[in-house]
Amino acid sequence: MFSRIAEKYLPALVVAGVVFFAAVIGIYSRHFGQLAQIWPANALLLWLMITYSRFARMSGWLGACAGYLLAGWVMGDTLLINVWLGAANLAGVCVGYVLFKALKRDSEGLIGPKSVLYLLLVCSGAAGASAAVGTGLSMPLPGSTAWSRFILWFSSELNRHLVLLPVCFAGREWFSRQRLPHWRSIFAIRNVNAAPVGSLAASVGLAAITGGPGAIAFPVPALLWCALSYTVLPLCLIVLVFNATVMGMVEAGLLNFDQMNQRTGVIVSFRLGLSFLVLGPLTVTAIMTTQRALVERLNQSVTWDSLTKVLSRQAYLERSLSLIAKDVPRSGSGIAILMLDIDHFKRINDTYGHFIGDNALMAVADAMSSILAEGQICGRLGGEEFALTISARTPEEATCLAEQIRLAVEKISIPLNENTFIQMTVSIGVAFQRLTKNLKLRVLLAQADAALYLAKANGRNRIELSSTVSGQRSVNAAPPL
Repeated sequence: MFSRIAEKYLPALVVAGVVFFAAVIGIYSRHFGQLAQIWPANALLLWLMITYSRFARMSGWLGACAGYLLAGWVMGDTLLINVWLGAANLAGVCVGYVLFKALKRDSEGLIGPKSVLYLLLVCSGAAGASAAVGTGLSMPLPGSTAWSRFILWFSSELNRHLVLLPVCFAGREWFSRQRLPHWRSIFAIRNVNAAPVGSLAASVGLAAITGGPGAIAFPVPALLWCALSYTVLPLCLIVLVFNATVMGMVEAGLLNFDQMNQRTGVIVSFRLGLSFLVLGPLTVTAIMTTQRALVERLNQSVTWDSLTKVLSRQAYLERSLSLIAKDVPRSGSGIAILMLDIDHFKRINDTYGHFIGDNALMAVADAMSSILAEGQICGRLGGEEFALTISARTPEEATCLAEQIRLAVEKISIPLNENTFIQMTVSIGVAFQRLTKNLKLRVLLAQADAALYLAKANGRNRIELSSTVSGQRSVNAAPPL
């Protein structure tokens, strides 16, 4: 019963709580006779409704309405103003939500240049609807005409949505992807490139010193540099802080864009200009996000074998060379290559089909990956042939790992149907050399390949140690199944 009550009323309580606290913060920022200078409630509510479907129900909308009214009542608004402001805020959020759903976006984040256009359309619709409903409020606002009140309200709402929504979307995406080890990177300040954000702070300072209408363009190069240097969430946070800083400096008279006469047209022009100014870096970071994702997919396809999810041939060779170069200074260490081949793999393909053959390759790769420790490299050289590169102190250490793999593969059962399974075996050739500056990977690979050929010639399902290793021995196993 308690779970039913929680499922029914908890979303409404969450929405009401978020709206209430955000609205109280906004009401505290009101100047006498003016609208709030800070109003995060609408953008946060729109993000909640877009992102979490369980909030976008009738109970959620009623909770939002209650949050707005409660905040106004607590802060001392009259009933008429409270209801009218609440209606204006809800109208903007509703229109923004409908527009977002009508655009049928695949992703809420800044991915691709069109995402910024969609963001602008949604924010403009939400700001326009809110301004249209709120314009009729009979309260002293700058400007005496309905149009001046509308455009002032619209410019304020548009600015808030454009800087807050990207932070919400990017923050949710970033936190949803993080795991415990990644949280440590948050505190790795030494690795952060501070030059772009430092140049942005310097450009804002220069704008404050210079003043004039053109000063608003001073931060543009630094903003674009930030967009090219940082990922989505840091960039969105930088844009938010930049926007709030500039607005605060203007309100305090520290930054003069020729707006000090407080004419409505000048104020609106400044707010709209600032809003469209932040669209530039958001567009750049949206394009860069798409390019980074494309590069990541290309690197993935080049680095990893698409079927078995182990390293591709080229990536395996490159990482093996890196491992050798890294281990050379260590005394008493060695490098071992394990060359592995699935026994009678062609017979499996010809008898049961390539689908079963692919399953066999994936099963063997999974078995090897489950045994390997960190720093041990595994790759698919082609067909049914795999290779492993490991650091080892003795040939026996490498042979022991090979035996673990051989036994693990023996336990694999590939299902053909409910009652029929096939099993496999592998032959493994092992080559080992002490680390020296003259060690050549291709020589080790050739030795391991020769040992693998010998293992297959001697009956398969066995391990052979390269004859170049002193004290050669072989590990025999039961006859192949």
